[in-house]
Amino acid sequence: MLVDLEIYGITQPKRPRGNWWARSLAVLVLCAIATLTVPNGIHPSHFGSLAQRSQLEGFTLPAAFEATIHQYAWRYGLDPALLTAIIQVESSFNPLAVSNKGALGLMQLMPRTASSLDVTDPMDPQQNILGGAKQMRYLLDRFGDNLEFALAAYHAGVSRVLRHEGIPPYSSTQTYVKNVLRTYRNLQALPEHEL
Repeated sequence: MLVDLEIYGITQPKRPRGNWWARSLAVLVLCAIATLTVPNGIHPSHFGSLAQRSQLEGFTLPAAFEATIHQYAWRYGLDPALLTAIIQVESSFNPLAVSNKGALGLMQLMPRTASSLDVTDPMDPQQNILGGAKQMRYLLDRFGDNLEFALAAYHAGVSRVLRHEGIPPYSSTQTYVKNVLRTYRNLQALPEHEL
C-alpha cells in the first residue's frame, strides 16, 4: 500500500525538461517517493515508544538505538517491537557482544551473514540493526511470514529449519524462539495509553 503523499503536502514532481541535472533530481525524488511504502499496514505513527514499553517489560532500550530500530523496521516492513525483542534476547542491547560461535553485535550477526548483507562493520550498531532487519525480512519472506520458523532460521540457519520442516529439535533454538516470542508479545500487548 503506497502512502498518499498529498496528505503530507507532497505532490508528484513534474516531468523534467532540459538538462541532465533536472532529470537526475527527478529520478532521485521518484526513488524517494517509491520507498515511502507502508509495508504490512505498519506506519511510523503506530510505533509508540519502545523505550517506555521495554522498561515495563523489564529491560532498558537505550534511546540511541530506538530511532535506528524504527527506521529499519519501517524500511523492511517489520514491527519495531520484533526487532527490539530479537536484540534483547540476542545481546541484551550490548553492541560489543560476541558469542562463543562468533556472532557479533546487537543482533548477533555471523561474519559470513553480515558480509552477505553488505554489513562492513557488524559492531557498528546502525549497520548491525540494518543487517538484522534485512535478514529477518528475508527469513519471513522465505518462510511465508511464519514468525516461528523465521526466528528458528535466524538462530539455527535456514537449512536446519528446512531439514526438520519446522523448528529444529535443539533446546537452544526452541528456547530462543520462545524467549523472542514472549518478549515480542509482551511488548505488543502494552497499550499505548499506558506509555
